Amino acid sequence: MIRLAVIGDPIEHSLSPAVHGAALDRLGVEYEYKKVHVRPEELGEFVKTAKREGLDGFNLTMPHKVNILPYLSRIDDEARYYSAVNTVCIRNGELHGFNTDGIGYELALGRMGKKFSGSRLVVLGAGGAAAAVIAAAIRGGAESISVACRTAAHAEKICDRDLGDTKIKICGFSDTEIAAECECAEVLINATPLGMEGVSHSFDGFDFIDALPGDALVSDLIYKPKKTALLTEAENRGLKIQNGLDMLIFQAIAADERYLDRQLDMQDLYNTVIDAVGDR
Repeated sequence: MIRLAVIGDPIEHSLSPAVHGAALDRLGVEYEYKKVHVRPEELGEFVKTAKREGLDGFNLTMPHKVNILPYLSRIDDEARYYSAVNTVCIRNGELHGFNTDGIGYELALGRMGKKFSGSRLVVLGAGGAAAAVIAAAIRGGAESISVACRTAAHAEKICDRDLGDTKIKICGFSDTEIAAECECAEVLINATPLGMEGVSHSFDGFDFIDALPGDALVSDLIYKPKKTALLTEAENRGLKIQNGLDMLIFQAIAADERYLDRQLDMQDLYNTVIDAVGDR
């Protein structure tokens, strides 16, 4: 029996139990997987509880991917590079941190016929999810990444790495500033919680979508609702769209590899999981 959980704030919307459950069922693994509402100020107490109750690991969603770092005994190179963690394995009472968001998003992007190499991206947000996507894009050889956020210091922190040949630009979050960056973008990625179920606020407007080229992809890391206001507006303008379900599935399978300490068939398990949760 493997005992797992997912934590976040909010967490009610999470499909992680269904996604991991479908994969673990396919693998014939006996498991328990629950979702736990953990507010930012409750993270330390949750860590103590997880150890006391004998959890084998847990996944993290907003807003815990960066805040978990001080509680880790070990962190793998990928997570250290991303400066964010979405998967924790508890081994002999120690927390080991991993990040599977980067590979999860890269595989999801591939399903839309896009790739990081040579691409021009606009990323909305500078939290843990954005950090993983940006780092993966830099590693993947993106030509340029524009990061739009309300606090420049957050973006500067997650972009403070060896950029290779990737050009980074940080801008504000106003409609006008985002629109200026969208003019040459191939992929626009929403890595904020704006539009998520359980989050009351949304974008001030969507005029920036009009600046995107006609062949651009609008990608939202949110998967519930299946189609956010951002994706609806983009689709109404004739643009290709993708929600966060594919990324969720691929990063979850990669996380299961860490929990089980063995390599898994990503594509086979993706097909199993998407059949199980695709209509939710």
